Amino acid sequence: MKEWKLTRRPWCRVFLLTSVVANGVMDCLSFPLSRYPATKETPVYSTAADDLTQVSSSIEIGRSQLEQYFDFPLDDWQLQAGGEILKGNNVIVCAHTGSGKTVCGEMALHVAYDKDLDGIYTTPLKALSNQKFAELRQRFGTKNVGLSTGDVSINRQDARLTVMTTEVYRNIAWRSSGPSPREDDEGKSSNDLRKNAMVVLDEFHYMGLPGRGGVWEECIITSPPHTQIIGLSATLPNAMQLAEWIEGVTGRKTVLIEAPGARPVPLNYLFATREGLYPLFRNPEAGPGSPLGLLGYRGDGTPLETKGKKAKSKSSDLDDDGGHFDEKLPKGLTTNPALEALAQRRMQRVTRALERQREKQNKVFDDFDDWDFKGGRGRGRRSFKSGRMSNREERRERDRILKQEMRKSVPSLPVLLQRLREKDLLPAIFFIFSRAGCDQAANTVRSAFKGPRDPTRDVGVAEELDRKSVKAKMRKSKRGGRFEDGNGRTFRSGDNVDEDTFMSLMGEKQESLSNIDYIPDSPLSSENWKFYSAAGLLEYEEVKSVAGRVGHFNAENSEISFTDEVVEQFLFGVGSHHAGMLPAHKAFVETLFRTNLIKACFATETLAAGINMPARTTVVCAMAKRNGSGSMSLLETSNMLQMAGRAGRRGMDSSGTCVIVATPFESHDIAAKILTDPIKPITSQFRPSYALAVNLISRGQGKLDVAKQLVSKSFAMWEKQQMENRINAATEKEAAADVLRAASEEKFLSALIDVLRRKISISSADYDIAYLTFLADLLTNRELLKKSSKEFEGAILSVELEKTTLGCLKLELKDITTNPAQDAGELVELQKNDQVFLLEQIEDQSKRLTQAEKKLRKHPFSSIADIANRLMDTNDNDGRSLTSAFEAMDPTDPSLQAEDLVSIAKSSIVIKRKLRKLAASDPDVDPELLLVEAEKASGIDDGTWDDMLAITKVLLAYGCLEPKENDGADVFENIESQEFEVTPAGMDVGMLSFENSLWGFVAMGGTWDVMGKSSKYDELHSAMNAFEDDFDFYDDKETNQVGSREKSPPHLEAEELVNHLLDLSPSEMAGYVSCLVTGDTARTSLSSMDVFQRLSPRQQRSIQVLLDSTDRLIDVQRQFGVDARTSNCQFDVTNCEVVTAWTEGCTWNEALEMSGAAPGDLIRIIGRAMDAVRQFGSLKFNPLRRKDATGEAIVDPFSRGIHPDIRRRCRDAAKAMNRYPVKDPLPFEAEEEGMFEDEDEELDAATNAIE
Repeated sequence: MKEWKLTRRPWCRVFLLTSVVANGVMDCLSFPLSRYPATKETPVYSTAADDLTQVSSSIEIGRSQLEQYFDFPLDDWQLQAGGEILKGNNVIVCAHTGSGKTVCGEMALHVAYDKDLDGIYTTPLKALSNQKFAELRQRFGTKNVGLSTGDVSINRQDARLTVMTTEVYRNIAWRSSGPSPREDDEGKSSNDLRKNAMVVLDEFHYMGLPGRGGVWEECIITSPPHTQIIGLSATLPNAMQLAEWIEGVTGRKTVLIEAPGARPVPLNYLFATREGLYPLFRNPEAGPGSPLGLLGYRGDGTPLETKGKKAKSKSSDLDDDGGHFDEKLPKGLTTNPALEALAQRRMQRVTRALERQREKQNKVFDDFDDWDFKGGRGRGRRSFKSGRMSNREERRERDRILKQEMRKSVPSLPVLLQRLREKDLLPAIFFIFSRAGCDQAANTVRSAFKGPRDPTRDVGVAEELDRKSVKAKMRKSKRGGRFEDGNGRTFRSGDNVDEDTFMSLMGEKQESLSNIDYIPDSPLSSENWKFYSAAGLLEYEEVKSVAGRVGHFNAENSEISFTDEVVEQFLFGVGSHHAGMLPAHKAFVETLFRTNLIKACFATETLAAGINMPARTTVVCAMAKRNGSGSMSLLETSNMLQMAGRAGRRGMDSSGTCVIVATPFESHDIAAKILTDPIKPITSQFRPSYALAVNLISRGQGKLDVAKQLVSKSFAMWEKQQMENRINAATEKEAAADVLRAASEEKFLSALIDVLRRKISISSADYDIAYLTFLADLLTNRELLKKSSKEFEGAILSVELEKTTLGCLKLELKDITTNPAQDAGELVELQKNDQVFLLEQIEDQSKRLTQAEKKLRKHPFSSIADIANRLMDTNDNDGRSLTSAFEAMDPTDPSLQAEDLVSIAKSSIVIKRKLRKLAASDPDVDPELLLVEAEKASGIDDGTWDDMLAITKVLLAYGCLEPKENDGADVFENIESQEFEVTPAGMDVGMLSFENSLWGFVAMGGTWDVMGKSSKYDELHSAMNAFEDDFDFYDDKETNQVGSREKSPPHLEAEELVNHLLDLSPSEMAGYVSCLVTGDTARTSLSSMDVFQRLSPRQQRSIQVLLDSTDRLIDVQRQFGVDARTSNCQFDVTNCEVVTAWTEGCTWNEALEMSGAAPGDLIRIIGRAMDAVRQFGSLKFNPLRRKDATGEAIVDPFSRGIHPDIRRRCRDAAKAMNRYPVKDPLPFEAEEEGMFEDEDEELDAATNAIE
């Protein structure tokens, strides 16, 4: 009999139903519960008892129908996911890395297969797709599983289940979303999802990845309604919001399944220093994914009871800043006292070193002081001033000494590896965020194992291995509690042996290996196997197996054989794995690691992205890495947990271990902070593209309403709508609305101060820096701001008073003037005197008003308002950020008024008080959450639809869309209400999967500015050419290869480009296309102009014409306001030469030498170019471009899409490029499929039609 207990996870809308059975094992079931009041947008969930019944029902359904397919026991949450899939629901599975969430994806494929329907399994990486393809063929049979990764297509048409990359599925979803998928000559459609019942999106958390994340959103938005979506993700804080969004987009019930409790293989966290390996947390069983989890922190794990003290909850208390206190860490999650003691001793050494520096400086000071007293002059007196360290110098010296001490605490890799071996923690993956660092680490370990036999051995490592051997032995003899090794030597049995001792032992080990035979010129010789097994990490039989595998690989792949240095690394049991390696080499390392023939793999972070290489231990060698801007930043919590999750092999290890290594810059406290920080929620990365626009318009049968509906379904728009609903509900209460208004004004003030500080820091010539500094200080100082605000209010009242007084005087004068005295005499004379007096008073009052207005204009608030408006009129980042903050205040005036600053200043002063007052008066409103959501909602860009309209206008200008009804009006006006026809050119653009598909199509001569929207571009360049001709800018235009050329209209320019492209050979075509897609890469020795001059004359002429067409497209995109990321036309000739040479048939080594790039980088360069020429070559030929007045189709020779001969050259180039080692090594025997269909008859017929 189980006793159930209901608890709540505070960070998401989930209840945990836990039962403790007799043996103490805790069962957990999760089911959703609404966090906010039910609305139309928020699904209403039933009671806890009903939900428990539904969960139990799903588990039983999954157990009865799906458990039979697996030869290992399944967890309840896996069975629940299977049951929900069988019920026809979308399912989002969130589970720790390595917990078995891919089982849920395989269940979905079983469901589709059993129903005689199709299923798709997507992964973010080609390597993962290849790996999953091999696994699924074993499960479902060779004939039933296909593969599509862009460059490899196997059994695509006949397979019931297909593995593909996420981008490939996104493209299929685009194209199948139209009313009729495009079919080939046999009536088949590779883009038809009508029979597809299931799509599994593995690594769903990639949706938050900048750059690529939008692909996952587009998959959700464009998937057909009949398709079930199964998302497999790591743990996410906003998983429930994602599930609700998917349900709203697809209209299908979406269930969130979160794997409850600890990982199947729990984690332990250690921290590595020079002194040894220590548990990172005070409680060794605490930490993310550990047996006890976070000890109840943020609702994760098992809380430990506190003795004698009742924990005080501060979740509702507000600090002085009006925000929440951070939830206090449980005692068990604080850092290990042993590590704190090491840090304290390190600081003591720093203090002592600093004291010695002070004493030395004081001694110098005293010596010079005595010399000066005895008559010395000049030099001694100057030394007197510099003898003692200033506070600044002392801080610098302290930081320098601390960095030295931190560096001393970093353990060496050979010693760390030996420690892991002693504790039976191998195999291990060492994560190093540098390709060169991975190779260097593997070579360092190889050199340490090899010892004096290595002629390239690092002298420093050799000295470190040999030093202090005698002293280490003496220290050992004085300590009790020893253990004995296999050679009869005894050592201390404590948790750690200091590094000096380890180094001496390794030195002794090298001496003992000197008697073992070793042939340096032949690493693979069987006579060396004994040495490798004795010195390295492998047993003799394992060394023998590795030698056989390496020898076979080198014999079969002589051109890319492993070097002797790498071979020795493998034989010692170590290796490296990173993107700079050849795919074949990476696959070989993965195979060795999975078969336990590599004990230590030094890899970059990409290895944590899902490749099946589980280890017993993961070692994180750095806690910071370079971000996109090139600066160093700490690891995200999600990244750290992703790497840590690779530790622990289910079914092999009882626990996994994550070791975090001390660095010269971060210590144990930083490691603990990263692990206990909350995971950042996923944010939308969706943005429209040309291909998406074409396919959505096609889906709407030429109308934009479907496109608008789907674009508005992005996660960002949904999230903003949800926030606004909650904010609107809260702001119905006057106190909450007042707080939001004050918060928006305070945010604007902060943004203004930041902008002013930036202008001051760069000493902007547009402003008086001294006065700008004064204004910034005024806005920052609370007391000065309050005083200035009161002065401004007084100045305003003074002006109003002076105006009122002047108005009264003028009114009195008007009364006298309009009602003069009728009788002569004293009354008339008195009235004249009054009139003179009033005129004098009016003149004096006008002067007083002028002075008051002048004082008001000179007030700092007036200057601040003028500067702020001036800044907001600019289109730079500062102007945009300030404008955004200003619009968030919902101002009544389009510009900032000086009077507004009074309210803004008051808000900045009273906001904290208002927050405390709101929290105390209304417990139903969370002030902090309200402000966070208001700020987040205001920061979400809602211009996605405007971007789509801009893209549509460019497509219209370039002939990819055509209005169905043209009444002579401007087709670019009221574009939302029009109906379009997607032209063949538009269909081709929709088939391309480039970042800027339209630019790629233009670059191949496929279309041009048919609407003449670039006429101003022609006028400008015509004037420039006339100017050059007047001044005879070029002496000889005929002989200058890159000289000026008179601009032609767009269609003649496109025709000229086509003519030049027709002159290119297939290899030259491949090099030309590489300029469009490969981007900035590794070659740095030559400038772009140097590379350009080394190209063939035909390539140079083609590139020159392309640059003109590119400038024209950029001008049109700028006119319509296309987003910068979408309109990017990045052109790079750097790799043109090497791609051309490879296509011509050069060897791999020649290509490497020519490129100067790492092997893996060169593979990607050639692979991108090959994928691009393959896409161009695969486009259908469409000779019919328009219709005449009678409706008859007319062949337009100047608008025929990509020329047939150009596409033929692209196909020939793709075939020539697709050779080893660029061709992916697959973990299975691939069937040969034709890369392209035979189109000769079609091309001949089309050519005859054109002629």
